Amino acid sequence: MRFEVLPGLPPYGPPAVSFTENGPREWREGLVVRFHPTASEPWVGNFLGGLTKFSSVLNHPNGSDVIVITMGEAVVVDPETRSLRDHMGSQIEEIFVLEEEKFVVFRSIVDFCAITADNTKWHSPQISWDGFRNLARRGLELSGEAWTPIGDAWVPFKLDLSNGQCLDAIYQAEMSRAREVVPRPMPKS
Repeated sequence: MRFEVLPGLPPYGPPAVSFTENGPREWREGLVVRFHPTASEPWVGNFLGGLTKFSSVLNHPNGSDVIVITMGEAVVVDPETRSLRDHMGSQIEEIFVLEEEKFVVFRSIVDFCAITADNTKWHSPQISWDGFRNLARRGLELSGEAWTPIGDAWVPFKLDLSNGQCLDAIYQAEMSRAREVVPRPMPKS
């Protein structure tokens, strides 16, 4: 195992590497992960995270990095150099690991993004106004329903997981129909 989630910051040993907005000056405890690199001693990382309840730690499809998702904030960590390689998104609520295709898809509150074994990434357009339901994957197609406040409705969509294209995104459709509202000048008295 290349990593393990710890119940908290260890009371002994070297201090944890802080992966937070404020860097080493941030001392709050978050998701604590011990990494086991191949060329050096194990070390501990502390990740504060984002705004959702979803947290997970998994191997990157490239086989060398680790993806850490803390309260919705997804980052890619290189355990060998103790460094942050990439930021994949915030407000993540779910992941889909496509092992055969060697990539990971991240679902946020309104859209999707993915990273592959060769670090190629895609980001879908905003699909929903706020949330998804009834998600189902068939091969490289993800279908489900996206919410719209217009009529308080759930509208079906399909997402191509190979490239992030979504031609029936309700958010995009409704925004394309939006018109600018120009305020009328106030009458002079």
